[in-house]
Amino acid sequence: MPREALDPQHIHLLSWNIAKGRHHDWTRDLGRLAQRADIVALQEAKLEHEMHQLLDDCCWAFAPGYQRLEQTTGVLTAARAQTVRHFRHSHREPLIRHPKAALITEYRLQHMTQTLLVGNIHAINFTAGTGHFRRQLHEVALGLKAHAGPVILCGDFNTWRGKRLEILHDLVTELSLNPVPFLHDYRRAAFGLALDHIFYRGLHLRDGEVDRVSSSDHNPISVTLSVTPL
Repeated sequence: MPREALDPQHIHLLSWNIAKGRHHDWTRDLGRLAQRADIVALQEAKLEHEMHQLLDDCCWAFAPGYQRLEQTTGVLTAARAQTVRHFRHSHREPLIRHPKAALITEYRLQHMTQTLLVGNIHAINFTAGTGHFRRQLHEVALGLKAHAGPVILCGDFNTWRGKRLEILHDLVTELSLNPVPFLHDYRRAAFGLALDHIFYRGLHLRDGEVDRVSSSDHNPISVTLSVTPL
C-alpha cells in the first residue's frame, strides 16, 4: 500500500519510454528497475497492461495519448506515496494528428510542508517547425513554474534537432532547473542528440545512470536525489 509521503532524503526516480510494450522482456526489466524506484515515470505506457501488478504498492496516474481501437497509450507516473493531485495535458502531432500526453503529479514529503512536483512528458515529434513543440513544453512549464517546493521534470523530449534542444534549454533555464548528467551515457539518440532527459530544482543530485536494455528502443534513465536543506 502506498505511503502517505516520500522520504525527502532519498528519492529515486526512473524515467523510461517502454515503446508500448512491443519488445520482449519489458515487464521483466520494468519489474527489476521499479523495485528500487520511489517514482516511476513511463512514456508510451499501454493502459491495457496490468500496471497495478507490475507496479505493486504504488499509487499511479495516467494521461492518455494515442488511442486506437481498444488500445490506449500515454504517460504514466507511479509512486510509492499517495498522489496529492495530478494534471493532464494533451497536444496533437500537427502532421499525423496523434495525441501526445504530459502529466504533472504532486507528492507529500515526510516532515516537510513543501511538496514535490513531478512533470512527465512525451514531447511532440513529427513537425516541420518547432511551434507546436514549443507550445507543449511551455504549457507544462506553466504548471511547474510557480511551485514553491522541489521539482523534477523528465521524459522523452524528442530532442533530435538542435533547435528543439535549444528550446528545451531555454525553458529549463527559465524554470531554474538543472540537467542530470550521465557519466556513462547510453541514452537513445537521434542525429547524435539524446532524446530522454531528467531535470531538477530544489534538490541535491546524488547520482544519475542509464541502463542498457533490449526490451525497448529507449534505454531507461534514473536519478537519485535528496531535498535541499532549508
